[in-house]
Amino acid sequence: MFQATSFKLKQLGSRNNETAEALDIIKQYYLSEHVFVRARSYIDINEDRAIDEYITSILKQGNSLCAVVDDGSIAGLCLNFASSPVDPSILRNFAFYRQNADTKDFLYFIAKLQEIPNLWEFYKVPKIFEIKMLTVLPEYRRQGLAVMMAEKSKELSHDQGYNVVRMDCINQYDYKIAERCMMSCLVKFPLHKLRGPNAPFIKRSSSENRYVRVYVDARTHTDKDKEVKRRLELEELIE
Repeated sequence: MFQATSFKLKQLGSRNNETAEALDIIKQYYLSEHVFVRARSYIDINEDRAIDEYITSILKQGNSLCAVVDDGSIAGLCLNFASSPVDPSILRNFAFYRQNADTKDFLYFIAKLQEIPNLWEFYKVPKIFEIKMLTVLPEYRRQGLAVMMAEKSKELSHDQGYNVVRMDCINQYDYKIAERCMMSCLVKFPLHKLRGPNAPFIKRSSSENRYVRVYVDARTHTDKDKEVKRRLELEELIE
């Protein structure tokens, strides 16, 4: 366990009690505020167990962190996942067989966001360490806990030999956390640029149509001029 202030950080395993509690917290404090859920306010994230299965698959990898207080209760969660180029396709295939249309769209949205831009190709690496879901319970906010979990996630990724950490930031709190962790914004684009099979996931006119900022911490060596050119190419691909 890591010790910092009055919180302790530990890696989440796949024990049933840990998974169940983490699922409840993520759904209550993270997914309920997710931009896709807010844009489609009629979605019931508890209606389809497919979302539970998706979150559980992230937890089972063992790269996620939870912050606990002295009595052992959870104060915050940081769900991380080391992804490969095939993972978006796997998630889309999983989504395809869901009966609930809203759940299907939500999972398609996650898969699309995961591969835009294609950082595996951009950095020529087989895997990317993603900081996917980060939340702190209301009573423990404004104490630096989110930054601490993000920093420890970066350390965890480096300890395992991953050279690129990714964090997709949609609200101002996310990108402030990323910047405090010395991550760099590689590219940003409005959510309406992400299209599903037939239409944008979030309409251009929606009040939830915000910018996504893709922050990275990369330990790969790239030529500066080439990197600038590639960033511009990434932005053009999103258009």
